Amino acid sequence: MKKKFLLFIMLVSIMTGLDAQQSSDRIVVFGTLLDPQAQMAESKELAQSIANPGSPGWRAKGDQHRSYYFPAANTNVGYRLCVPNNWDGVSELPLVMFLHGAGSDENSYVDANNKQMITLANQHGYILLAPLGYQGAYGTILRLPAVFGQSGEADKMIAKRTPEIERTQQLSEKDVINVLEIVCNEYPVKRDAMFLSGHSMGSGGTWYLGAKYSFYWLAIAPLSGPFVQESGYPWDNLLGMPLHVSEGTNTPSLDGSRALNHWLISHGFDVTYVEVNADHGGMIPLVLPGIYDFFDKNRANMLTALPTPESTPSVLMGDVNRDENINIVDALLIAQRYVRIIPDVFFEAAADVNCSHSIDIVDALLIAQYYVKLIVAFPCN
Repeated sequence: MKKKFLLFIMLVSIMTGLDAQQSSDRIVVFGTLLDPQAQMAESKELAQSIANPGSPGWRAKGDQHRSYYFPAANTNVGYRLCVPNNWDGVSELPLVMFLHGAGSDENSYVDANNKQMITLANQHGYILLAPLGYQGAYGTILRLPAVFGQSGEADKMIAKRTPEIERTQQLSEKDVINVLEIVCNEYPVKRDAMFLSGHSMGSGGTWYLGAKYSFYWLAIAPLSGPFVQESGYPWDNLLGMPLHVSEGTNTPSLDGSRALNHWLISHGFDVTYVEVNADHGGMIPLVLPGIYDFFDKNRANMLTALPTPESTPSVLMGDVNRDENINIVDALLIAQRYVRIIPDVFFEAAADVNCSHSIDIVDALLIAQYYVKLIVAFPCN
């Protein structure tokens, strides 16, 4: 028993060190220091604190201009929300979040091309959510000419980062996650059918938030903005996630998008690449219908891939590596996954022992406590 307790103390010490490392290291070198799990938790708390089920607009349908009080910025921030007009008010809804380009706001793209985005979202049955991304570029500092393959240009932009720029980008990133959690708290969003897309600067935001917050998205679709680099980016988070990359043939980012597509294919990513004969802005209405078809396809693939009760093995909660034992190894696997030392290669159905719908350091500590008999059952049991 003493040996087990010492192992538990050692695990706690390791995790404390890993948490400190997590807070000081950037998950994406051209992004902020924000921790995604901590930000998700903060945004969920904010969403719950401002929820008002008795208000007239609660779970309203249709095209809505909304705002919320953003504590970190001490101001009200707008966002655009479009809920299918034919929604029955009960059923779960898939969601598409779209990030606008530089010089625009949460309304610009939604209203463009005779409100094409709203029409498509209604036709396909999606909630459409467009955040402002308060004052920044959603957390990333990459822009032209730092397209994929131009690491020198990316390094120059990273070198210019100041505490003021860091603060601005953190607020922008926080705003996006805030409005996502606000909407998910109010509406019955189908959490395993959420998609991220964006154009230009919003494409850079899609690459950035797509990998850093990969636990949210079923698939991502960046348009005309290959603002991502081979190094300093958690590519493992996107392995197995369907990617829809689109570009216009008359754009300054064309070469970067082509290079990115070739790299993705050569490294085994699930990528659909589309080029259209248009300029930077003109490519948007041409590719949007295909993007919604792409989202539909991946929702359908997800449903057909779901296991049946007959094919699902029994789940021993806490047995992360499926060796039919619950011990310190299972806890360490989660800890390593949490700081991205290893990818998501273990049996995830057994790892979420507190049924929080996320796998994090709390699950590892609960398994360690179970192993040394400080607890006799997991919350999920």
